[in-house]
Amino acid sequence: MGQELLGSPIRKELLAKLKARVEEKPSFIAHLIYNPSSYESYSYICLIEKALIKLGIEYVKKEVKEYEEAYEAIKVANEDDKAMIFLARPLKIVDESLLIEMIDPNKDADMLTSSSLGKLVKGDLKYLSGTSSAVNKLLDYYSIDCTGKKALIVGRSISVGLPISLMMLKRNALVKIVHSRISKEEIDSEASQSDIVILCAGQRGLVKTLKEDAILIDCGYQDDGKGDLGFVPTCSYTPVPGGVGPITILALIENAYYLYD
Repeated sequence: MGQELLGSPIRKELLAKLKARVEEKPSFIAHLIYNPSSYESYSYICLIEKALIKLGIEYVKKEVKEYEEAYEAIKVANEDDKAMIFLARPLKIVDESLLIEMIDPNKDADMLTSSSLGKLVKGDLKYLSGTSSAVNKLLDYYSIDCTGKKALIVGRSISVGLPISLMMLKRNALVKIVHSRISKEEIDSEASQSDIVILCAGQRGLVKTLKEDAILIDCGYQDDGKGDLGFVPTCSYTPVPGGVGPITILALIENAYYLYD
């Protein structure tokens, strides 16, 4: 069996770094915007809240269920000089993309706006989303060389799949992107030939075959507490829970500090 690529040692280092920053000078105020009717949105905000409490960072929570409520919450945060915006997606609100573009790019902790994505396209990895930043940190920590490697990204969302793809290009990998509209057979065929496979489609069963010497990074989290893979591979892999997850929220807070400073 391959090595477990655990996120806990990375989380420990990042937590210490953030604690030192909090003690150094005044912090931002986190504006947590979420829809309690969306399980994913609510779960995500609970994790962020827990981390903010641990770090001693002030925050306010705003429940939104309709576009107008979300619009007003973002407007208020944009007008607050000390605010950083944590938008917990999916809000499951019509025109969510318009709400994202309404966020002041200098307050966009998850780096979702076109401005942030544009800087990432140009190669600036400081503008990675929380999850994609966590994957980047994991690759660094375990000294995984991506140069010339075949990397398969399973998923294409603006918050995970797309930024991870851009990050892997920056790391000089040969990148292929597949998603749920591609046949499972074709996805599995690509996975069987890839050196690095990153799962971020939010759907299980798309990959069943992996090379013995592959690296599997699972960004998924299903209702049963496991990831998108659904089985323990024989290659090196990130377990779920315990892999990417422990790093993601702190990476998001690190993003907020980068923009706030």
